Amino acid sequence: VYVTDTWNHRIQHFTATGEFLGMFGKFGQAGQPDEFWGPRGLAVDEKGRLFVVDTGNKRVVIFDADGQPLGQFGGFGLQLGGLDEPVGVAIDGQGRVFVADTWNRRVQVFEEVADSVFSAVAEWPIDGWLGQSLENKPYLAVSRLGTVCLSDPEGYRVLCFSPEGEFAFGWGGFGAGSNQFGLPVGLIFSASGDLWVVDSSNDRL
Repeated sequence: VYVTDTWNHRIQHFTATGEFLGMFGKFGQAGQPDEFWGPRGLAVDEKGRLFVVDTGNKRVVIFDADGQPLGQFGGFGLQLGGLDEPVGVAIDGQGRVFVADTWNRRVQVFEEVADSVFSAVAEWPIDGWLGQSLENKPYLAVSRLGTVCLSDPEGYRVLCFSPEGEFAFGWGGFGAGSNQFGLPVGLIFSASGDLWVVDSSNDRL
């Protein structure tokens, strides 16, 4: 289990039963791969590499399972490949990396072009993610079928897209009902295909 310990600017990792294995990272402005500024999203690919979204430094850093740096991509920018307040990250079965580029109000798709070298290949806009508050931090999940779902925290909803960025479906609204949210943030697909959502202000999954 890997955990982004956001305001300690580090990654901690544990066994499946909670035994502490180690940690890496410190505060910094991207002078070194392990210098983080409020890291948030993370994902592990089929090769065991860890992709950490270094939100404040506007980049994604790649590490091996022991925390040794392998590469990075992003950096501040408005054009394809640049990032502004990236938060969520998810990886599909083909190894494509999807990033919630929050303040650019888009999802970007990156593909590996060399060993641990990634390049942006696509993007699509999100009609949401309007605020720049500390609470408006969206996350992503990709299903076995390639559906990309994302949270829109201050829009109180979940939106889902095809791998090419075509809108598929969504639901939500403010409230505490069974299809409503207080502040949806993290989300993940289970092995059976169910989508679990962290409804943080309602204190529930």
